[in-house]
Amino acid sequence: MSEVVETPAVFDPAAVAGLTGHPRDDEFALVLVQSYLRLLPLRLGRLLAALEAEDPDPAMDAVLSLKVSSRTLGAHELGALAAVVEQQLRLRDLPGAYAAAAALPPAATRVERVLADHLAV
Repeated sequence: MSEVVETPAVFDPAAVAGLTGHPRDDEFALVLVQSYLRLLPLRLGRLLAALEAEDPDPAMDAVLSLKVSSRTLGAHELGALAAVVEQQLRLRDLPGAYAAAAALPPAATRVERVLADHLAV
C-alpha cells in the first residue's frame, strides 16, 4: 500500500493575518511580508554558500532562519523543504543537505510570486 504525501501549501494567508495580533492591522502585515521578501534571497544565498563551502554550522544557522521565517509567514512549502535540509545537516550528511537544497530556489521563486500577488490584493 502506498502512502499519499500532501505537498504543503506554497503560502497560507491566514498565517500573515494571525501575526499582527489585530485582525485589521493590514499595514503591519504588509511590513512583515515585505521584510520577508527582502530577506529571502539573502537567507537562501547564505545557506547555499555555506553548503558550497561544506561548512555545516553556518549552513545550520541559515537553514533554521529560512525554515522558521518561512513557517511563521505561512510559506509552508519552503519551510518544509528547509526542514529536509536541516534534517540532513543534523545527520551530518552534507551531500544530502546539498542535494535537498536544490529544491529551495524553485520553491522560493514560487513563494515570491504568491506573496507578490498577495500584496497586490
